[in-house]
Amino acid sequence: MTTPAPTAPKRTKSELLPAAKPPCKIYSTAIISEKAQVTGTYPVTIGENVVLHPYARIRAEGGSVSIGKGSIVYENAVVGTSKSDGDGGGDVEVGEFVTIETGAVVEAKSVGMGTEVGVKVLIGRGVVVGEWCKLTALEKVEAGKVLEDYTVVFGDGRERIDTTIKEHGAVRQARIEGMEKAVGVFGKLIPNGAAKWAA
Repeated sequence: MTTPAPTAPKRTKSELLPAAKPPCKIYSTAIISEKAQVTGTYPVTIGENVVLHPYARIRAEGGSVSIGKGSIVYENAVVGTSKSDGDGGGDVEVGEFVTIETGAVVEAKSVGMGTEVGVKVLIGRGVVVGEWCKLTALEKVEAGKVLEDYTVVFGDGRERIDTTIKEHGAVRQARIEGMEKAVGVFGKLIPNGAAKWAA
């Protein structure tokens, strides 16, 4: 006697429907991989020369998302908040020239210019990250925390001020120039699917 082959579970209609597309304002110079995801119902603004790598996710389900000029969001990183209590208080603003590395989750209220968010960093809801901060790999910033400009978070939550980046404008400018060059390279390597998000 043979046993019948198992059948796949039936999917509900809501599981078969594509995720809602938020209203998007995308600059023509932005590079958005065809495999990146932008979901939700709140507005999304993607600035000039922003790069969204394959499988990067912008989640505008709990509030609007804005990503500033020259920022890079790597694979499997998530920017934005999920559905909240309906208050719309989950807005996320990412400043200019911010790097969000692979697997990071950013639900912060704001991330300042030039900040580096390391691999698999978790930034909780409502966090305010100052300018030119660095959050090293696997760090977690609890909801509501405020990090002042030039803060480095490392080694299980320890913090210090990066005096080199704080005191030397040339170092900050060199980092911006490096990111601009990286955007140029990514423009050649990543097929741009930004048109599918256009209104």
